[in-house]
Formats: sequence, C-alpha cells, structure tokens
Amino acid sequence: MQLTKIALAVGVACAAASATAAPDVSRIALSAGASAVQGNYNLALRAMCTAAGGVPTSFVSGNFTTVVCADVAITTGAQYTAKPNGEFINFNGIPFAEVRINVSDGSFGSVLILNGKAYTFRDPATSTNIAPPAGATIIGGFSDTATNRFPAPTIGANQLFANAGAGVAQTFGVAASNALYTKMFDAQKLAGLIPASCTVSDTNLPYCVPSIAKAQMATIMVDNPFNAAYSRGLGFLTRNPADDGTELRYVRRVDTSGTQSSAQNYFLGLPCSLEALSIVPEPTSDDEAGGLKDALIGAIRVYAAGGTSDVRNELNKAGVFALGVMSGENNQSGSNWRWLRVDGAMIGENAIPGTAGITNSNTLKDGSYGFYFELTYTGNNSVLGAIASSLNTLAAPVGLVNAADLAAGYNKGGLTCQGSSSN
Repeated sequence: MQLTKIALAVGVACAAASATAAPDVSRIALSAGASAVQGNYNLALRAMCTAAGGVPTSFVSGNFTTVVCADVAITTGAQYTAKPNGEFINFNGIPFAEVRINVSDGSFGSVLILNGKAYTFRDPATSTNIAPPAGATIIGGFSDTATNRFPAPTIGANQLFANAGAGVAQTFGVAASNALYTKMFDAQKLAGLIPASCTVSDTNLPYCVPSIAKAQMATIMVDNPFNAAYSRGLGFLTRNPADDGTELRYVRRVDTSGTQSSAQNYFLGLPCSLEALSIVPEPTSDDEAGGLKDALIGAIRVYAAGGTSDVRNELNKAGVFALGVMSGENNQSGSNWRWLRVDGAMIGENAIPGTAGITNSNTLKDGSYGFYFELTYTGNNSVLGAIASSLNTLAAPVGLVNAADLAAGYNKGGLTCQGSSSN
C-alpha cells in the first residue's frame, strides 16, 4: 500500500444522524483506532480535563469510551442533557469538551473513520451506542503500528494517511485462559521447564510462569491446517498426547487490528520479511451460534475479535483452553486470564492482572522483553498531538513507556520493522 501524505484540516464534519447532546456539537470530537491504548487514552483525556480546571467523567462500555469535561461531575444522562453548553470545559490544549472513541475495528479504524466509515459511539445521554450528532468533528485516532503495515487488499481503504509518532511505546503479550494457563504450568513443571518448588499460584515469580515460544505462536498463527498446532490442538502446547484433539481456542484479532498487526510482525516477521507467509484468515461466519465469528480448523477454533474487550471476554470463560494477544495496559482486576512468558521473558512483574504496582513496562525498559511497538496517530495532528503529549506525562501508566524512557533506553526508532536498539 502506498503511503500518501496529505494535510488534514482541523476536522472532518461528520454527517451522521442527530442525537441530543449538551455541549455544542462543534465541541464534540470523534475518534476511532487502537483498542490497545483505550484505557490510557481515557486517562490522558481525563488528565487534560483536570489541567483545564474541569471535572472529567468517562462513559465506558466494551469497545466504546466517551470522556466529557465539565465544571462539576456528571453522574447521570439527565444531568448531562440538562447541563448548558457554557458549563462544559474544553480539554487542555484542544477545542473540544467531549471526545467519543470507538475501538471496535482496532488501529486501522483511525484510517477508516477518515475515509468516511460510519461509526457509532457511546452517548452519555442515553448510555447506548448510537450514531454521533451531525456536525461533530472527526479527528482520526491512534495506531499500534504504522498504518502502512496493514494489508491493502484485506482492508480495502481508498486512501491512507500519513502517520506521526506519538512518542510512547506500547507493550504486548500473550494471555491465556485460566484453564490453559494451569494445563501449561502442569505440563512444563512435569517436563522440568518450571522448578519443582513452584505452585500454579506463584505468578509473581517469573520462573514459575509457563512460557510460550515464538515458534509455537507462529505455528498457531500461520495458515497451515495440517501443521502440528492444528492437528494436535491443546496437546501442541501441553506436549501431552492425551490432550491431542482437545480444542484449543485462538482468539485472533480482526485484520484492522494493530494488535494483530503487531503479532504478525513479531511472531511471523510480516510484513518485514522478504518471504511472504499466509496467516490463518479472520473468520467471516459463525461456526458456533452467537458470539464472535469463528471457524473450527482441525483442533483449533479461531475467533475474530474486533476489540481487546472481546479477547478478554473469551479468555475469562471458565473451562476453555484459549489464548490471544493483548496490549500490556490490560491489568483489570477480577479477571480469570493470565499472562504467559514469551520465549521465557515476562511482559511485566506478575502474571495476574490487577496486581497493585504492576506497570508491564519494566522488562521493556531493561531490554529483556521485545514485544512492543511505538504508537502513531493519524488525523488531526494538533488535537492528537496534544493527547499524545498527555499520554507522555501519565504517571506510571500500565503498558506504556514514555518518550524520555525510550530515548534513554531501548526503542525501535519509530519503525515497525526495527528490532530494539539501545541508545
């Protein structure tokens, strides 16, 4: 795909259906893009509201986030609707008092929304996901990898926009359902790969956490229904013939996902390798009734997950042997899934999501973990640049490393296909 550099205007008017909104429509911004940074995007906007003297309120549901900045806290839709325009405060550095974000398409949504794809957003007044008010401003969004790293035939976008570096790096990792984590722990302990003194609850000891090899992930991701992964299923990861044929679930992100792009780059070398590989395709129909689109290929059931929340939902299910790739900002408490090591290296300091003090970035900073990419943004440079600056000033954000740390340590020089190098 050819990267075309064009100058974007301050905003693109959205000609979507009307909806009631308390701030003047000219003060509502619309954004689509990476689900990997959804939580930190929310925190960055909240910090910008506080810096402007406002009180932020976030309306979050799955892949949808709307952040409103007002003079006092808004707790109900009625309060939002009744509040006059003058009582909403613009986020520090941008001409908007409300930002609506949809991450259901992942990173390439930042391009698709600029190309005219219609999105729904979380409406504070109704607590539903609906079309935005006509006249709201499209600003683009963030991407986990440079958008020229997405396959043109698959995406089908008619215009690609120039990327700018956001100055922060996003870590990624491989996560497993609790059932798969336990199976892999038992198998690797039996094989002597995990010390005999370890218990499955020792998630704060890296050497007690089960590991998945890059070669194993590559085998699961590549389009070869006859390879060892697809013929054996769970037994491929447990090395136990008794598990052969037991269904292993691979919760694959959709083709527009930057997380999927990052995984293809890291595990398969795509599109950086001169030798082309085919990846297992995104399912386009339902094999199981309801839920995500899926396809049973041999002993692996492949799912098409639009956003990170879809991956979490699948991995949180009890009794299933499932794995998927997620960004390092995912540390939600109350979850059942666990981080795996990748080639023996930990994404962070603990395998249990939600543990206090976990940043999922220390191993990136010391150079022992290489599965990360430097965020870019596409669209309104002044608005997204201001949000990126706020991302860079968040205190110990989970899964993110700021520009100062990147400059002082390991980075990819802004290039998707660059391995880590130390400055």
